[in-house]
Amino acid sequence: MAFLHVILFSSEHQQPHVLMSNPCDAVHQPLRRIILSSTEEMIQLQNPETGYEKAHRQVEQIFRWFFPARGMVTREGQIQLCHTMLDALFGRDVALCDAGVGLGKTYAYLVACVLWQLQRPQQMQRPVVISTASIALQSAILKEYIPFLSDILIQNGYIQKPICAVLRKGKERFACDKRLLIRQKQISVRGERFRRRATALRAANQCLDLDLLPGISRHDRRLICVPERCSRSCILHSDCRYRQYLKDSNDASVTIQVCNHNYLLADAAHRQNGWKPLLKDYQALIIDEAHKLPETVRQMNTRRIRSSDLLHFEKILVTSHCTLGAQKLRGASRAFLTAFTPAENESERAKSLCLTTEQSAALQHLNRVIEEILKLENKETPLVLRNKLHDIQELLPLFLRRDTTFVRYVECRRENGILSTDLCAVPFDLPQCVYDALWREQKPAILTSGTLDTGEDFTHAKHRLGLDRGTPLRTLRILSPFRYDENCLLYFPEPQHTKPPYKQDEDRVAHQIQELINTANGHTLVLFTSYDQMGRVYEKLKNKFPVPVLQVQRNPQVYLERFKQLPNAVLFASGACWEGVDFPGDMVSLLIIVKLPFKVPDPLGEALRKQYRNLHSYIQAEVVPEMQIKLRQGFGRAIRTESDSCVVAVLDPRAAPGKRYRQAVLDALPKMPISDKLTDIQSFLQSKKNPSYFEPRFPKEVDYHAGNLFHSGSQKQRSHHAAADSDLP
Repeated sequence: MAFLHVILFSSEHQQPHVLMSNPCDAVHQPLRRIILSSTEEMIQLQNPETGYEKAHRQVEQIFRWFFPARGMVTREGQIQLCHTMLDALFGRDVALCDAGVGLGKTYAYLVACVLWQLQRPQQMQRPVVISTASIALQSAILKEYIPFLSDILIQNGYIQKPICAVLRKGKERFACDKRLLIRQKQISVRGERFRRRATALRAANQCLDLDLLPGISRHDRRLICVPERCSRSCILHSDCRYRQYLKDSNDASVTIQVCNHNYLLADAAHRQNGWKPLLKDYQALIIDEAHKLPETVRQMNTRRIRSSDLLHFEKILVTSHCTLGAQKLRGASRAFLTAFTPAENESERAKSLCLTTEQSAALQHLNRVIEEILKLENKETPLVLRNKLHDIQELLPLFLRRDTTFVRYVECRRENGILSTDLCAVPFDLPQCVYDALWREQKPAILTSGTLDTGEDFTHAKHRLGLDRGTPLRTLRILSPFRYDENCLLYFPEPQHTKPPYKQDEDRVAHQIQELINTANGHTLVLFTSYDQMGRVYEKLKNKFPVPVLQVQRNPQVYLERFKQLPNAVLFASGACWEGVDFPGDMVSLLIIVKLPFKVPDPLGEALRKQYRNLHSYIQAEVVPEMQIKLRQGFGRAIRTESDSCVVAVLDPRAAPGKRYRQAVLDALPKMPISDKLTDIQSFLQSKKNPSYFEPRFPKEVDYHAGNLFHSGSQKQRSHHAAADSDLP
């Protein structure tokens, strides 16, 4: 069940719990109560403390006494963070908090929320919403952080019952009992060949949450999930597990609702449109992984007409015996694809929409066809489909007429080898969308992440999050407690004087990566910004090392788990692996960032650029801060615990000394030693790692004068100006 009523841990059996990871020597101790002396009690009787003062005093008790008694480290930065968050809640402000890796921001906002709720008048108590970008963090909050905090607060008399938390998400993520029953009957008659699918479907009888059932195929999941509209005449209506989940989620005992950013914004859209809210009314909002919110806002506010939807609607009309409507929609769909699909020699990248005569005619044709279907086949057309067609009809004027408040573009992508074309319209002023959705009502809120500020400034984050429009705001940046100055080395290769041709540049990258991996003796994560480049470099290097070399492909979790299980390996990754993956210990002792993670230009960025007086101003205000945020996310894969040590190599020539983005890179990263010598990498790792780290040995010889390494497989020593291994062109 997605609904979670937190269960208390007994202090005799609970394992030591820590802020980020378990310390090796954490000692389990019983909790100690804070006992006031009789003098302190008399002072309190004469000058009773306010709820605000009491909450701040309790913060000190929890982080300085109760948590350390459970083996957790006291961090001054974490305590300061919690106090700031508590101030924002009491002051009904918005707090923008950049919390470095390892600080323990999750406990900071959970403690602040619970203590603030305890001081609220009974009639004003409503749940708090915690929104995150990842399923992993949601699961940790519900299954680890909240049960542990509940246990501490109950044992010290702060609360009498466990904190009651519930996970909220879209209905398509839950099983419909009726549809599940129908699908199970369909599969059961198909014999032994479908036994595995039948077993996976049976598991849904005990588990409502489809996200917890990875064995169910995507196709079956679509067929058994809760439909968009549920009929009250359903034969299982009174016993429906999903209805019971909704009832439990809205129970008065719920104090924390956990959801993702999409669900939070969907709830906001319901409230703006006067529809029934998805979330129970809440009194405060916590947004963790807040750097992901602007992209989610764009995704949720982008309006689309998809060619794949038109083809799907045609199939529904056929199965509903709406033959005439299906024929008409088929013709309109083909005209749509012909008009908007790029030519073979054109890039499939998103590009701004400037309607041609053919494209305008195709949209007008589609509009007429939808109107005819809605008129002619009123009875036969399924209600859900009628609503979908009506939505498209309402969108068409947005593309047929010029509207300066929207940026319109065409986006093409391949799905299972089939080219799909989308017409997209995104609001130009997305920060205003955030403001209208979340800040206009002026509820207290906490936004936190490890990458909110850029350099020393929150200006970019404030603007993107719509917080520069009069919202009462507090900002706080607390650096990571990790000693990067001692445990991290930043490496830049020596700059090249001339820019090589494209093919030679790729050879240079492959050679640099090979040198670095050999120097570090494996234990490497290589982050790319391009899947294509990753694939080409992987093919050059996959057989060059005495340890496995993995390339993250379609199902990243499989490769990430395999990498974690290997004693020494090299992982090539891109995309989602820039953030949210955790490799503590020696697993990643060398992190290679091949290129600075600049965002790919898109039509919205092109429209935004026109608002600046010149290209340089646009790059400094918009492009560089986004790169810095992504770079900090990638850098965060390097050191995950206080005992970790790692070399971070940035290979992009634009970050070399004297180059355009050198200072932007240094501003984004913590202070640490910098080198351009491979011998410094070798010395650093030898000073930090145990002898077992260097097994198996990577063969190499060192030219200590030039600071470069030469590999023993070659017939002669080569200078650092020579080409890579002989089989590399």
